[in-house]
Amino acid sequence: MISISKKMYILKLLFFPFSLLYKFYFVIIFGLLMIILYPVYYIVLTRRRLFQTGFIIIRFHAYLLCIFGFIYIKGINKKNIPQTGPFIICANHTSFIDILSIYVTFKNYFVFTGKKEIEKWPLFHIFYTSGMNILVDRHSKKGAYKAFKEMANVIDQKHSLMIFPEGTISNTAPHMGEFKSGAFTIAIQKKVPILPITLINNWKLFGKGNILFTKARPGIAKVVIHPLVYTNSLSDQDTVILPFIIRDIIKEPLKSNI
Repeated sequence: MISISKKMYILKLLFFPFSLLYKFYFVIIFGLLMIILYPVYYIVLTRRRLFQTGFIIIRFHAYLLCIFGFIYIKGINKKNIPQTGPFIICANHTSFIDILSIYVTFKNYFVFTGKKEIEKWPLFHIFYTSGMNILVDRHSKKGAYKAFKEMANVIDQKHSLMIFPEGTISNTAPHMGEFKSGAFTIAIQKKVPILPITLINNWKLFGKGNILFTKARPGIAKVVIHPLVYTNSLSDQDTVILPFIIRDIIKEPLKSNI
């Protein structure tokens, strides 16, 4: 009799060539679409009056990547998405396709936040350095404060924010890392609700790590949209406990998928 662990190991070996080919295919598709659309992004993402047009094009780009990558984004409980803002979207961060999942799921304009290191990424950096989305420098108090003011300004303009509270893809995905306080401080200060999102199985479709060994395959990416968490009655003291409340909400659907 072959043990379950040995069977799993054999299956991984058998599927490894297909996974590797898929990864290279996806990277090529990503690169080609990025190069083709870059001139368009250069126009619409560097002009504030065209940001909403840019958002539509980004969503179209995300759809194309999903179509060519054979990934279907399945939104669960989409009725929980508010039709008007502002609100703050908070999701767990487990995969390179998390951003695609969010753009496909939400049709109304929102502003993404990302780590400052993105500004060094070729081509892709235009999404964050053009002025539409916000880069957060968590290694600098001055940089973090600047990003905080920009996020607060987005809320004042009645636009929603998308934040990964972990700050980066968790090294232990699907287990979540520690939540940073920024999103929750803004939510409480601006009295805007938080919309928790659970990305169920993106880590199985395209995980973080070495391109040779990380998981990668087509499939259905499940996105759970939870009910809004309101902050109207909360004070600054609740900034400590609110991240744990949101984290527990996001974590619940993951328990049966780990």
